[in-house]
Amino acid sequence: MPRALVLTTASKANTTGGTFADSLTANSGDSLSVANYGTGGARIIEAWGIDSDSVAELQLIYTRPESTHDQSHGLRVQIPSITPGGAGLVAAHNLLPGYVYVDVFKSDTPTVQVTSTAGDDVVLSFNTLYDDLPGAAAQLTDWNTILGMKKSVVGISVAAQASGTAGLYGSTRALNADDDRLHANTNYAILGYSVRTQVTTISIKGPGWGGQRIGCPAGALDLRSDTWFLDQSLKYGVPLIPWFNSNDKGNILLEVVDAEASTTPNIDVMMVELSGQPGPTT
Repeated sequence: MPRALVLTTASKANTTGGTFADSLTANSGDSLSVANYGTGGARIIEAWGIDSDSVAELQLIYTRPESTHDQSHGLRVQIPSITPGGAGLVAAHNLLPGYVYVDVFKSDTPTVQVTSTAGDDVVLSFNTLYDDLPGAAAQLTDWNTILGMKKSVVGISVAAQASGTAGLYGSTRALNADDDRLHANTNYAILGYSVRTQVTTISIKGPGWGGQRIGCPAGALDLRSDTWFLDQSLKYGVPLIPWFNSNDKGNILLEVVDAEASTTPNIDVMMVELSGQPGPTT
């Protein structure tokens, strides 16, 4: 079964303001609709978001009651954007606590609405784990496999930055554009990222993950997400650590999303150099 981990981001710039008065729409290249998966199921395992200037409340409503209960408000979550440090400085708050996840069902499309103050910029990102997504078999492995193949650790710097339009993906930046030190024809596992300046979301995509985005938060609460994918894999007990071959380094593309325009996080990608190729995992 081809497992896939898919990042989705939805946003709204310059909100009207008011009680659930604005709807977020998927960013370019993303879709809020649940993909047509095969066997098994799918679930949102992590979600995070931010309001650029004020506190806010999101509601996520799927049509299936097994997902978000009802069509009135569904799953409501608060975004305490003014803590810590004040609005405009936080970049992301985690919105799914602990082991909470949301089951989702093929072809369902949620409504995402926000209560905010007029003129705010709101961003929501979430990762959906598919047990079986045909055509998108992701190269994902687990920590025990990495430990058995570990040669070295390396941090690669990537100067990706957020879009000049708040909430949208910035320009793509290749993994080797700024720091080209990976050994040729060698496999690497990506554990996570660290940043100097907080941003809402870091996206990475490449041929080894079926062209799907994989991502994590990098806000004030997650300034050091060096082991984000490792932690997710240990948390859920499945392979969630992306790996790739260095021959693809020019096709490994990073993008940044933030509720502030043109943020420059100065990303360092934490990776483990592997002595071999991780085999198929289930």
